[in-house]
Amino acid sequence: MKFDFTDEELQLNKKGLLSEKQKQVLKAMAYSIRRSSISGLWFMLFFLALGTCITGAVTLSARDSRNFQIVGLQTVAALCFAVVAGLTIYSISIFFSYRRAAKWEVAPLLSAEGIISHGSDYSSNSGLRSYYVYFGKQRFSFPDEMNRTFPEGSTFRIYYCKVGQIELIMSFERLT
Repeated sequence: MKFDFTDEELQLNKKGLLSEKQKQVLKAMAYSIRRSSISGLWFMLFFLALGTCITGAVTLSARDSRNFQIVGLQTVAALCFAVVAGLTIYSISIFFSYRRAAKWEVAPLLSAEGIISHGSDYSSNSGLRSYYVYFGKQRFSFPDEMNRTFPEGSTFRIYYCKVGQIELIMSFERLT
């Protein structure tokens, strides 16, 4: 895994500041969160339309029965409820996505330091192995082993931004 930061960015991070490039990375993260939340709209509308068509076909197939007016009214009421409920849930989802994106745009720069130790977990359900690097007590997850970048027993300081469960490494330095 290649970390893309310059010595200037490391010096700014030591002062508790982010470089313009790092700020752009955070803004890009926020932008992608907003875009992904809105892109689901087409998916939801497709399934609302599909459900409406299936319900309409089932209702029309029952039109010869004596209860057609009652069934028709119940079906229209159920469809209206489903549309309103779906749009409400989707709107709440967009609200929380935009809120999380706004937090990324102003994410504070944090740091952790300590003696490096490594760990890993294997999930038999997914068949994937997760790798961890501990900077003292702070744990970071990686998709690959990081023994070459962070040798066991050495001391590092890492600068990162965290919102929710996601941690984004900005820079790091070896202390000893």
